[in-house]
Amino acid sequence: MGRPILNRLGRFLMALLCTAGVLSGGFLLLCAGGVLDPAVLVPREEAAAVSAQPAQPVPAENPEPFRTLRLSPEELDQASVLAQGYDGVVVTMKEADGSLGYVSALALAADAGASWGDLDRNEALRALNRQPGLYTVAQVSCLRDSLVVQQDPSLALRRESGSPWRDAGGLTWLDPANTQVQDYLIGLCRELAQLGFDEVVLTDCCYPTQGDLTCLAGTGDRAGTLETFCRRLQGALADYPVRLSVVGEGDSLAPNSPSGQTAALLASFPGRVWAEEENAAALAVFSPVVMPE
Repeated sequence: MGRPILNRLGRFLMALLCTAGVLSGGFLLLCAGGVLDPAVLVPREEAAAVSAQPAQPVPAENPEPFRTLRLSPEELDQASVLAQGYDGVVVTMKEADGSLGYVSALALAADAGASWGDLDRNEALRALNRQPGLYTVAQVSCLRDSLVVQQDPSLALRRESGSPWRDAGGLTWLDPANTQVQDYLIGLCRELAQLGFDEVVLTDCCYPTQGDLTCLAGTGDRAGTLETFCRRLQGALADYPVRLSVVGEGDSLAPNSPSGQTAALLASFPGRVWAEEENAAALAVFSPVVMPE
């Protein structure tokens, strides 16, 4: 009696195998014919993982250049006429030697003799910034500064000997790791925002890369120090209707750049990236604005 049962079981299993073969073959035929998509068999988790991959940014094709004109102090009252055909005007508000293009209320600026001498200067700048349709940019030489260092040498980048380090132009540089330096530069940028500038662009927002660098004392984590300073500055200007931008260095996209700038730091600025003409190609990924002469 056991043999008939085994025979019936064998025939049943054989029927199942045949049915499975027919279904598999049919599925393959439907896929080959384009009726079914094999992707429907991918588990939801795997599909989600594939779709979660970040999309790569696509740079803009041939963006329109932002053309600016540099104004001298004597040209402020002619700005609207001179700026015709340009997208904005650039006015230097802090020179590389530390002198300011306006009257600052900061004690360190007064002690160092950095402020502009004419008390009417600030009102002239406010009038400039109030002109309808005129886009104004304040240029600030950030860390390159001789007047403040002369007033307080402890704020400078130093030589191994302990004296302030000087670049090829004979100018000294402020130490971005010093909180007093950070406070001073933040204060200057806030004053420029209060004067009504549309944009503040920082030059020399980096460690020096030219001159006798062999005698420059250890500067630690340059990238980390610059990032800390820039984050503080960005936060301090967050409540002002001003765009904060930076001039990129040519080595910013290289690993362990001597300037301390990184691609991430440049991308973190809420404004835009500017560049000197000789560095524009190296920073092409940011479509930088070329600094006017």
